[in-house]
Amino acid sequence: MDFKEIEDIVKFISDTDIVEFELERPSGKVRIKRGIGRSDVAEIRPVVVTPSVAAVPEQKTEEQKVEKAAEKLKQITSPMVGTFYRAPSPETQPFAEVGNAVKKGQIVCIIEAMKLMNEIESELDGKIVSILIENGQPVEYGEPLFVVETA
Repeated sequence: MDFKEIEDIVKFISDTDIVEFELERPSGKVRIKRGIGRSDVAEIRPVVVTPSVAAVPEQKTEEQKVEKAAEKLKQITSPMVGTFYRAPSPETQPFAEVGNAVKKGQIVCIIEAMKLMNEIESELDGKIVSILIENGQPVEYGEPLFVVETA
């Protein structure tokens, strides 16, 4: 199993609700397990690669590359309970889209709480990899809203 295959598996899983994945081949075994943190900007640890005994030493560098890529992924979480909105109004463009670059302090969404519209700013620089909440959905305090790949 090469690094590209592992990378493709990680990308596939990050776009789904799958929490745990395991694949075993004669050349090695990959087990991926992810969880969600509850801090304002939490680190995602979606990948745990466990090579089998028969694995070649070369896989250690692949494992390190996958872990290094996972370390770059951070979350922007909700600082309050409310309703998530991607744009200031239904007729306007969303503040952030998947693939957009964001800077610290840039508005990424609005959370409505008690009839007040609260602009939520990014706490880090990077690129939006995933938007985890649908427009108009309720959110809880600490709930992940976006996954951002930091530089």
